[in-house]
Amino acid sequence: MSLAERLTKGELSRWLVALILIPPVLLAVFMANKLVIFGVVGVMGAICWWEFAVNLLGRERVGLLLLAVVGWLATAAGALFYGPEGQGVGLALALGLGAFYLMRVLPEQADRAVVNLISRYALGHLYLSFLLSFVFLIKQEYFGNRWLFFVISITALTDTGAFYAGSRLKGPKLCPKVSPNKTISGLVGGCLTAVIAGALSFSYLPPEFTRTSIMILSLVLAIWGSIGDLFESALKRAMGLKDTSGLLLGHGGLWDRLDSILFNLPVVYFYISFQMAP
Repeated sequence: MSLAERLTKGELSRWLVALILIPPVLLAVFMANKLVIFGVVGVMGAICWWEFAVNLLGRERVGLLLLAVVGWLATAAGALFYGPEGQGVGLALALGLGAFYLMRVLPEQADRAVVNLISRYALGHLYLSFLLSFVFLIKQEYFGNRWLFFVISITALTDTGAFYAGSRLKGPKLCPKVSPNKTISGLVGGCLTAVIAGALSFSYLPPEFTRTSIMILSLVLAIWGSIGDLFESALKRAMGLKDTSGLLLGHGGLWDRLDSILFNLPVVYFYISFQMAP
């Protein structure tokens, strides 16, 4: 099979995965009913936690996975119904559940294996539960639905621009030891795509924000989201993984699709909060 044929096949499956993910994403963005939002995002977070637990906690630790999902739902519910304070309380509960499990199940001696498992469990909550729960905080902001659609769209368009620019232009690798397929040309293409998309989406966002500020924010999201992508790639490489799961038709798991968005959600939330502060 020629390179062009392989690329075309990859592009088709890439767009098919996008079509699968669009309906639940639109529900989470535009649905007003809090229970529906909680259900959609809650399931997505639970799937990410399953992928994380299988690869980093161990398939045999079903009890720890269940407690992790309960902790994620507590963090999500806290953020949705009580804002940042509820998010913090939910996260503390999530970490406490893990501590309870470790005290009851693991051996009494505090060897390296115990510390390793504790660290991975805590990382999962700070990385997955905490960052993903910013979806609910953004939803509650002024023009929250539009801001949430903005961050998801810019992140997705950055990824698409990087994919096409990198596959066509190639050139030096961005970080070959972590992600051998990513190139500097791909990063530049993704940044340009994000800035153009930001300029076009300016009128969709609140009038208090200038076109220039939205373009700068879009550039920041493109760069920071790429760092989020590399962060997940570093975790996978450390574990000897190519994908977190085979859930999405050869394009990895749901966690693989959300790696950049996870990093970008708090950026947008704090940007809105600081700009709208009296």
